[in-house]
Amino acid sequence: MPTPQQLIDSALPYESGQGVTADWVRGVAGKLVSEELVVMPVRHHSPACAVQVRRMIEECRPSVVLVEGPREFSSLVPLLTHPDARMPLAVYSYAVQSTPEGEHRWAGYYPFCDYSPELVALRDAVARGIPARFIDLDFSEQHLAAQEASSQPEGGGAAVQDELEPSGQEGESLLDERYFRHSKALQLLAERLGCRDDEDLWELLFEADAATTPAIEHLERVTAYCLLARNDHTGVDLVADGTAAREAEMAWHISEAVRERQPGSGPVLAVVGGFHAVALPALLTEQPPRPEIPTQDITADSALIRYSFERLERLNGYSAGMTSPAWHQRLWEQLTGTSAEDPRTTALLATLLDIAQELRVHHKVPLAVATVAAAFEQALRLADLRDRPAPLRSDMLDAVASCFVKGDIDVEGLRVRAAARRTLTGEAIGVVPPGAGTPPLVHDALERLRRQRLRVDSMDRQTTSLDIYRSAAHRETSRLLHGIAFLGVPFATRLGGPDFVRGTGLGRLQERWDYHWSPVSEGALVEASVLGSTVPSAVAVKFDALLAVHRQSQERADSTSAVSLVSQACVLGLHDQVAATLDLARESLAADASFVGVAAAVTRLALLWEAREPLDARRLDELPALLRTAYRRVMYLGRELEAGDDSGVTQALVQLRELLVGEAGQELDADLYWSLLEQVHVEHESPYVRGAATGVMYSAGRLGSVELAGRVSGQLAGGVPPGDAVGFLGGLLATAREAAWQEGELLAGLDRRVSSWDEATFIRHLPDLRLAFAELTPVETDRVGKAVAGLHGVANLGPLIQRNTTEQEVQRNLVLSATVAELLRHDGLGAWSGA
Repeated sequence: MPTPQQLIDSALPYESGQGVTADWVRGVAGKLVSEELVVMPVRHHSPACAVQVRRMIEECRPSVVLVEGPREFSSLVPLLTHPDARMPLAVYSYAVQSTPEGEHRWAGYYPFCDYSPELVALRDAVARGIPARFIDLDFSEQHLAAQEASSQPEGGGAAVQDELEPSGQEGESLLDERYFRHSKALQLLAERLGCRDDEDLWELLFEADAATTPAIEHLERVTAYCLLARNDHTGVDLVADGTAAREAEMAWHISEAVRERQPGSGPVLAVVGGFHAVALPALLTEQPPRPEIPTQDITADSALIRYSFERLERLNGYSAGMTSPAWHQRLWEQLTGTSAEDPRTTALLATLLDIAQELRVHHKVPLAVATVAAAFEQALRLADLRDRPAPLRSDMLDAVASCFVKGDIDVEGLRVRAAARRTLTGEAIGVVPPGAGTPPLVHDALERLRRQRLRVDSMDRQTTSLDIYRSAAHRETSRLLHGIAFLGVPFATRLGGPDFVRGTGLGRLQERWDYHWSPVSEGALVEASVLGSTVPSAVAVKFDALLAVHRQSQERADSTSAVSLVSQACVLGLHDQVAATLDLARESLAADASFVGVAAAVTRLALLWEAREPLDARRLDELPALLRTAYRRVMYLGRELEAGDDSGVTQALVQLRELLVGEAGQELDADLYWSLLEQVHVEHESPYVRGAATGVMYSAGRLGSVELAGRVSGQLAGGVPPGDAVGFLGGLLATAREAAWQEGELLAGLDRRVSSWDEATFIRHLPDLRLAFAELTPVETDRVGKAVAGLHGVANLGPLIQRNTTEQEVQRNLVLSATVAELLRHDGLGAWSGA
């Protein structure tokens, strides 16, 4: 295994690494350990560092244990170290800053697993009766420190000048472990030691021989590693990302603990991320002032929540994580167990057996025991060949790919890699200890979900179907899922089913949901806890706030939105709030002057009445009266219709027609509607709306074939502008497309009119003509085509039907035909083209 000097030599020559010497590394490492103070540089979630922390506590018997992490977490130490706490867990923190410009929100997770050095330090300290606490800036202070520093002019801010930089440069610190990954010196070191990336390098240098490495050698090695990374960066970001303030805060706490230490007692033990730890000797000498960060306008809170190996996996985006949490968990258990076997060899064999079992069970790939034995032997030999003290994870994966993949590496190899990753990542989900102070809302949501038989302890996504029309239990589940989604909690997504709020998918009888419980879900519920202690109470509070916003907003006269709130209250099961939403809907309907908007509101009120069974809204006694009022209102507005939103008006006319034939429309005065249609289909300014009204009357049997023929003839006559003629046709077919093949006079009149156009006029109106017939199905289009062909004595369209021709191709061909016709006319051959 390389010594500190060999590490330095392997990373050099590299210009930012110049000046890093073994003597300097030993000097820094020596200052980390004294009779008064021991600073343990660690990497988050490193089994090797966790083992060394445990050994140090056993050897030096510290008087107090200080751990990197927000000060506010100190109150959670008893919960983190509780015997019933099962890792992984995380502290979820959020902060809200109120400013004149609005609110700024931050949120973050601080995960812990069994092999986190910080947690090991806390557990061992508590077990020995040693005081333990966190010493970093609070979560909100870290963000404010970074904000304040980044807002200063370039070069501003007080950077810490210390002996870490022999070149005299300012240092740069770390919020997560990105600096290790981005260090060019460490990248060069990885290349020269035959490692694939920084993870491979760390495992080779620290994890591979963790069982036998003496504490002082481990300390020197970590110090060299961190100094190379730190010295590889300039000092600009040290202040800009708030790291200088964080390190000053930690140094202050350590100094205070050393000052308060009683003579003859054990040293102060500080367990700190390595990037920060190597800066502490100089900081403790210089004693920078403790940061003063005002937080009067900050609302913040933290809670201990469940976490998962899936979220802890670095490949899933956790910046401070290590790849393969389950692999490192197994190594930790071997390192701390009583077995005399080599920890890594034992973990290697057990993991290979688990990957093989995963392939057999979930991927139906038969693997013989001999194949597993071959992979085990190959991993050991690869480690020897690569001059490693024990097989690394990369050696194991190479052996898996070589021995387990029997076919195409791009086909079968995908299954093998998926099985290996699933096994190495693991499926562990933490358990919060009793009395953990979990916000009641989180507890209530989990209990309700479990009561509804929804799986919240699986790392896989789940689906469920709810028969909301026939099952009261399924309706309760639906309300719960809608409520959690309404709170903004990323948990469940509705894939299909009736949407009573928007009025879509109403022909479906079941709701289909996709759901997956994750730490993100739990964190969002922590934030929502300010609304209430149960899901129904929190939903009610948020819905009340939504009502208040609607009353005060400019959309107060939007009757569609107001009625949607009534439907939403029923969907969420807020039947006590329905009365308030009905009052708001009544006010909005009276103020709304939009025919289209009020028509949509009337339709949704009718839908709500007809869906009262699945929505459990049977007590809406006021709804029929409100529906009649809204209906009279929309009929009144229809008398003053002006040209404008033609498609919206058409849709509104169709919706009102459908309303009258439904259950809710039986009590409404249909004569008002038909009187309105009589007026619109004759007097409205828009040809499209006149055509749509004509189509509705024809479909309802209130306009016969003779009358329709007269209307069509009049609208398609030569005195009517082409655009108006096409507009009328489009509106008619939008509401009564059956007229295209049932009424011969319509096609005959259209054929005569189109035949009278010159080619330029036809091309100009062709897009609108295509749009007018767009609602027809392919079969209906064929029927119309045959009817038009019959008008010209053609019995079979034959090759005229080209289904694979695009609109762009037709347009290009028409332009080309016009050009050819013009050239022929110019040459006196116009008769050839029929021009």
